[in-house]
Amino acid sequence: IQFPSHIKDGDYLLDLNKTIVDNVKSQLIHLIFTPEGQRLREPLFGTNLIQFLFNPNDSQSWDDVVMHIKTKVNQYIYNCTLEDIEAITDEDDNINIKIVFSVVERDGVRRSYELTQII
Repeated sequence: IQFPSHIKDGDYLLDLNKTIVDNVKSQLIHLIFTPEGQRLREPLFGTNLIQFLFNPNDSQSWDDVVMHIKTKVNQYIYNCTLEDIEAITDEDDNINIKIVFSVVERDGVRRSYELTQII
C-alpha cells in the first residue's frame, strides 16, 4: 500500500505501489515518520528523532541523526541502502530532506534514487 495515502480524482483511497522503488519510498517515509514505540507488537519500529530536537544544531548532532536513521533503515528495510541524507532550507524557510538511496531491482542491478520530503 502506498504511503502516505492520498485521494486523487477517480482513484481509490489506498493506492498500491507499482514498482520496487515506489515501495521502498513508502517504507522510508513510514519508518522515518513513525515514532519509536508506537507499534503495539513491534515497539522498536520507527525512529526516535524527537530525542534530537533540543540538541545543538551542529555537525555532531546531524551525524547522530543520520546514523540513527541509517541504523533503523538497515534493520527494517532490507533491500534499501542509504547513501546520503541532506537537509536543505528553501527561500520560504521550509526544510526539505533529501534522501539518496539505492535499491537492487528485479534485473539484479543496484540503482540510486532520490526522495525529497518537506518537513
